[in-house]
Amino acid sequence: MCAVIIILSILLLLFLISLLNIQLIAGYRDRLSIVIKVLFFKIDLSPKKKKPKAKEKKGKGKKQKKTKQKKSDEKEKPKKKKENPLKTLWNKQGVSGFVELLKDVLNLAGGVLKGFFKRFIIHNLDVKISFAGEDASDTATGYGAVCAVVYPLVAQIYSRLNVKDYSVDILCNFEQGAKTELDCSLYGTIRICHIFSITLKAAAKAVKTYLKMRF
Repeated sequence: MCAVIIILSILLLLFLISLLNIQLIAGYRDRLSIVIKVLFFKIDLSPKKKKPKAKEKKGKGKKQKKTKQKKSDEKEKPKKKKENPLKTLWNKQGVSGFVELLKDVLNLAGGVLKGFFKRFIIHNLDVKISFAGEDASDTATGYGAVCAVVYPLVAQIYSRLNVKDYSVDILCNFEQGAKTELDCSLYGTIRICHIFSITLKAAAKAVKTYLKMRF
């Protein structure tokens, strides 16, 4: 009886965890920031600035000789050529098999993306652009070009994805020496159970595609 209670409590805990939301918080202002959050756990995926590489110190003559000898020994050893799976598939099944495999891979990638964006909910999408050109005429023409791209793009995102709320604000900045500023933010969520289902479906299709390529 005690074992049954423990198993049921573990299953209940896993069920509650699967109902939790994975939060995606992304933004751009001078630099890109991407944060994935589950409850109080955070994963920062923002690209970091590259640090300048430190100059390597010159080693002693003996160490340099040893490294040269190792490199020469490695060159002398013949390396075994690995078989290319795509080449073997081409030899076995020809063009038709290769095309069929390519279709399966594209269907797999498309299914994963379709399943993700079907379940992914964008609760808030804000786009703010302050456009500035070299002079007034350049600013006006550039503002028109930006509006012609951004407004239809956001409209397509709103119509094709699950967007609850969005705002787009594009302004002209006629001040001398001003620079174009871009401020974007996105907040979206997807349940963990949906991630599990998408991953399992993709894994099953990937195994099927691999077996077809292999045999």
